[in-house]
Amino acid sequence: MSNNNESSLKASSLQSPSKGIRLDVQGLRAVAVLAVLAYHINNSWLQSGYVGVDVFFVISGFIITALLTEPGSKIHLPSFYVNRIKRIVPAYAIMLAVASVLSAILFLSTDFEFFRQSLKSAALFTSNQYFSSFGSYFAPRAEELPLLHTWSLAIEMQFYLFFPLVLLGLPRSWRLMVLSLLTAGLFLWSGIKVSGGDHARAYFSLLTRMPEFLLGGVVALGLRHREMPVQISAVLGLLGVTLLTISFVMIDSTQFPGYWSILPCVGAALVIAARRGPVNRLLSSSVLVWVGGISYSLYLWHWPVLAFIRYYTGQYELSLGWLLAALIASFVLAWLSYRLIEQPARKLSGGRRLITRLALPGVGIGLMVLLSIRLNPQIVLPVPQEQARYAAPELICHGQQVGECKRGQASAIPSVLVIGDSHAAQLNYFLDQAGSEHGVAYRVLTASSCVPISGFDVERLPDYAQQPCRSQIIAVKQALLTMDKVIIAGMWQYQMPSAAFVKALQAFLNDASAAHKQVVVLGQIPMFRTDVQRVRRFRELGLPASLAFNDEWRAANHQVAELTIGIPGVHYVDFSSSSFFADAPYEEGDLIYQDNHHLNEIGARRYGHFAGGQLQQLFDPTQSSVSLKQ
Repeated sequence: MSNNNESSLKASSLQSPSKGIRLDVQGLRAVAVLAVLAYHINNSWLQSGYVGVDVFFVISGFIITALLTEPGSKIHLPSFYVNRIKRIVPAYAIMLAVASVLSAILFLSTDFEFFRQSLKSAALFTSNQYFSSFGSYFAPRAEELPLLHTWSLAIEMQFYLFFPLVLLGLPRSWRLMVLSLLTAGLFLWSGIKVSGGDHARAYFSLLTRMPEFLLGGVVALGLRHREMPVQISAVLGLLGVTLLTISFVMIDSTQFPGYWSILPCVGAALVIAARRGPVNRLLSSSVLVWVGGISYSLYLWHWPVLAFIRYYTGQYELSLGWLLAALIASFVLAWLSYRLIEQPARKLSGGRRLITRLALPGVGIGLMVLLSIRLNPQIVLPVPQEQARYAAPELICHGQQVGECKRGQASAIPSVLVIGDSHAAQLNYFLDQAGSEHGVAYRVLTASSCVPISGFDVERLPDYAQQPCRSQIIAVKQALLTMDKVIIAGMWQYQMPSAAFVKALQAFLNDASAAHKQVVVLGQIPMFRTDVQRVRRFRELGLPASLAFNDEWRAANHQVAELTIGIPGVHYVDFSSSSFFADAPYEEGDLIYQDNHHLNEIGARRYGHFAGGQLQQLFDPTQSSVSLKQ
């Protein structure tokens, strides 16, 4: 990912006469970073633009291998590592510091804690490991994590750490053969790993990405003393760019890296190997060479720019104004970073002088980060805990079993089973309030993003949510053996687009009816386009921020209502248009929402007081199947 421009590749005819840089390789860098940029702006623009990262890895492997194995030179580890640090760390550290300051200002305290954890891993170049196991329903969305892109830089630095040692341990005559075997073996291992279903960890794994670097190394070693005929070079270049084009538009992300990663990597390797021809001449154009020159800084800065804009707006798809702002900011920051940080850092030399020159900026960057961590909760005071959550996560049966999973009247025996995703979990204090008022106890079994019923399509959930979902499905199946009253609640606008879920819900309702159970299906509460807590923070910062409903919940509620019609014993109730939500996200002047679609503890208790009695009436055996809309 970094700009390894110090390599002098004399065999190429497409090189800068003053620096000996392969201009076509610089152009290939530009193609890679622009593909990644297009994908990150809107993944529908270039469906598989993320493979640009893999092209970077091939380029890095090619240049580093060429540098380390240059004829007549020896591998000097201290010099190599110092050069890597000079070329990667200064701009990287500045980006981390700036992201820390902006996160401290903009982020809610709970969101800043996720950022702080990612910052620790990014600073140690282990963020690939952090993000491989990252998963929390209430974390910011992936596209709002400012340091998510550092996973690839972590892999690159880890590769640089051990690769020179591999070369040092191999006789020169063995290097090409050994690297070729390792490349083939690791591509095969990567394919097996991804095919086995371990996609998330494989995506961030050094081992699955290593053959991409090694393939670049094979090209560097295999073609060092070989000059191919112009016609063959032209064909290789055309074949390489064809493979890259196919890769950018056709690869399925759920099967990547695996065997699919071979396609863009071989394409990049063929373009590099070609050296000359129409494709390489095109890549050597001045515009692409310029973009390739700033590609490292462009990669560094574009993602935080997009992440902060998305965090502020709450929207993935950017309006034209925000899109232009993101592009301008990304390129301006990249150019400034390249001119003011990357280039001066490369010119630093001498061990003591290097330490002296970097000491003061390093202390300054460290202070910025530490100050940001201290300032985040002080800039805007956090809301009370009861406004920031819907329940203490360790005390509710959400993806886990905690005691009897009982809510409501303490002295009563649970007579109603409550199931669903987090929109059912937010009812824990609702049920305490309703139960204490009406003498009823409930058993509550929920899971993140999962309505735990038989046939639920668990595979569409994030990895972290799948096993808890399966566990709760089993628990619900057992609970249904002894309970005849059920309340089911969900974030229907997330669930109903799945045909498999609709089928499972229909079957669940029909089976419950056939078993003479009474079921209340609760409509989704109103949802906002942006997080209400974020809007509150932005307004206190003096930033313009507005709230608007996300009306998708209305259509989803209508779908669920239609599904329940005509099923004996099944009742649909929808309070989303009731007086309780007339001033949402406030009720009698108090904030009752935790985020953009969950109530907080205050809201849950008040909702329970408002609706608990009406829900209980629906379980009156004298009532027929009805649909109750308030």
